[in-house]
Amino acid sequence: MYHLIYNPVAGRRRIPDALSRVRSAFERSGEPLQEFVTAGPGDALSYASSLPPDAVAIAMGGDGTVQEVAAACAGSRRVLGILPAGSGDDFAFALGIDRHDLDSAIRRVVRGEVREVDTATANDRLFVNAAGTGFDADVARTALGAPWPLREKSAYLYAIVRTLSRLTSVPCRVRLDGELLHQGPALLVSTQNGPRSGGSFPLAPHASVDDGLLDVVVAGKFGRIGTLGVLPRVMAGTHLDHPLVRLFRGRQVDIEWETPRPMHLEGELLQPSSRYEIEISPKSLRVLV
Repeated sequence: MYHLIYNPVAGRRRIPDALSRVRSAFERSGEPLQEFVTAGPGDALSYASSLPPDAVAIAMGGDGTVQEVAAACAGSRRVLGILPAGSGDDFAFALGIDRHDLDSAIRRVVRGEVREVDTATANDRLFVNAAGTGFDADVARTALGAPWPLREKSAYLYAIVRTLSRLTSVPCRVRLDGELLHQGPALLVSTQNGPRSGGSFPLAPHASVDDGLLDVVVAGKFGRIGTLGVLPRVMAGTHLDHPLVRLFRGRQVDIEWETPRPMHLEGELLQPSSRYEIEISPKSLRVLV
């Protein structure tokens, strides 16, 4: 039996149409489908954790829903299926799942093969795609409060403009596998398992979810004008040529801020902290592709 766990408010009203199409597809396939609907944070994790140890748990929603279901599947025999219906769907993108082709995503779940991919933890919280702290976490926090009519990329652009108005570069230290990489003010530190964040920003364009490594992007001291100037390059994936932006790869990341900063995991916010310890777990998640 397949188990569908979905967030009814994901993707700014994308779910009702998606749910109807998923039910019809499973009826045609003859495969039984059990449904769980989430009402708040933690529900998807709870539902997925209650499933049999060899269950197929399908996450339908955004990256937050996928992250919770993945947390219950990682390190077990449970298999994760993904039906992207959020406003970002970055982990789906990393797996080659087109968020605009739901029928193809359904076929992957019903007929796909299992692929083992990496996960990681930040301060013992699992993530599958990205953990960002600094400017991108501030943007994620602002995007959560974006006006309802704004959708997907528009919500992030709105959040960027609002965050720029109170921009600050706080000193930090970044160590990778024990080696000091950066010490001084930083705009952001983004640890990527997948290539994209924020629904359209390829922060680490060549990151792979099954290479056993994390891609760590460190942006140094940027002012408002410099940040605004580099954003088009971020959207185009050409920012790594900027002299204040560096990319590193490794397995363990240690970030220490001079003052507490928030961190986002797939856009979901953690409480601000002065230190984040991040570590990859290779081949720890079974997912249908």
